Amino acid sequence: MNLDAFRICGRSATLVMLAVMAGAGKWPPSALAQAPAEPGALTLTLQQAVDLALKNNLQAQLAREGVAEAQSHKGLAASALLPNLSGAAYQATLTSNLAAMGLGPGKFPGLDPFVGPFNRFDARVQLWQSVFNLASIRRYQASVRGIALAREQERSAAQQVTMATVLSYLAVMEAQQTVEAAQADVTLAKRLLELAKSQHAAGVATGIDVARAETRLAGQEVRLAQARTDLDTARLNLLRVIGAPLGSDLRLADEMRFAPEALPAVAEAVQKALSDRAEIRSAQEQVRIAALQKQAAVGGWLPSVSFFGDYGTSAVKPLETSLPTRTAGIRLEVPLFDGGRTRAEVQAAVSRLRQAELKLNDLRAAVEKEVRQALDNLATRKEQVQAAQKALALAERELELAQDRFRNGVGDNVEVVNAQTALENARQGVVRSLTLFNVARLSLAAATGHVEDFRL
Repeated sequence: MNLDAFRICGRSATLVMLAVMAGAGKWPPSALAQAPAEPGALTLTLQQAVDLALKNNLQAQLAREGVAEAQSHKGLAASALLPNLSGAAYQATLTSNLAAMGLGPGKFPGLDPFVGPFNRFDARVQLWQSVFNLASIRRYQASVRGIALAREQERSAAQQVTMATVLSYLAVMEAQQTVEAAQADVTLAKRLLELAKSQHAAGVATGIDVARAETRLAGQEVRLAQARTDLDTARLNLLRVIGAPLGSDLRLADEMRFAPEALPAVAEAVQKALSDRAEIRSAQEQVRIAALQKQAAVGGWLPSVSFFGDYGTSAVKPLETSLPTRTAGIRLEVPLFDGGRTRAEVQAAVSRLRQAELKLNDLRAAVEKEVRQALDNLATRKEQVQAAQKALALAERELELAQDRFRNGVGDNVEVVNAQTALENARQGVVRSLTLFNVARLSLAAATGHVEDFRL
């Protein structure tokens, strides 16, 4: 999963790591606490959201129907190998021209060539059973592999739905923390405005210092309004993905974390991906199916053996002069010439097999590339989070010093505003870096074929 795909799902979720103390404008600890759920609110953990999405999402539902369709194809293929039993009965009135059969008056003087009308009744059960037909056997085997392919495609769809749900969940978390950060910025701007006004009243600061602080507060209030709008949008996106009513009051029960883990060795991660990725398994099943379809096409050149028989009664009318009659036999069918149809089917099957093998080889290379990139990306994002945390601590210290200088009349509030801007940027940096870190964790889980194992 690349970052562009993540941005399409919405702004990423994050947790701002450090609180802001009163004098330095740090976030209060209560801002990071989980808000209590109101009556009627929909409170979800990440796993609950994923479960709802797998149950309600259209893509997951279609994948389940694909398995049912593959099972029906297996039944159709099996019907060519199982006994076929049918029954039929008829009552007819017939006439016949004996001369049309060479029994005219010229050979039999005095014979009337017209016979009838006369009645005929027949009722019987007919049986047909394939004894050996390689083409039908291979088609049945291919249909069995088709069910395995449909199940792998179902697993792949489930992973895609899980991926989309996690991204949407992260987006809501990020939006919530952005609102909290924006609210903290507004609170800090109000405090600095009060400081500017008190300094101006004491004759230490000028009117421009107050105007500058008021402008800063107005800008922070605009950012807060936008952050709240983004939060509403992120919630709607998540509700849409999981199939919940869009009017639900959504609350999240989980929080993001920064808990770096030891990265697996590249060779180990690649091998795990090549054996566990649903896309790889689907491609392998497609190769097996193509190979069986090729064998089925070749089977069109081979003889086939079948058994046939029927048993019933024949009479003039039902229950009148009726006698039991039967037929039983073995049929051997040897193809001699079919206009080149079988040859064309074999050539097409060989081409499909080659295409499936080429796609499998290309997919293996793509998966290995994705795993290597995910490992490198995760290592980079870990370093970025650590650097962002340090930058936030430095920005908080810079704001403290700037406030002290302004309060003591050593400087104007330009330094305070600059430090305030640096702190806001540092907060955003922590938000962004922690978000990208969790996205990188998710990408590695998806690259190795185990996105369902992702946990916050």
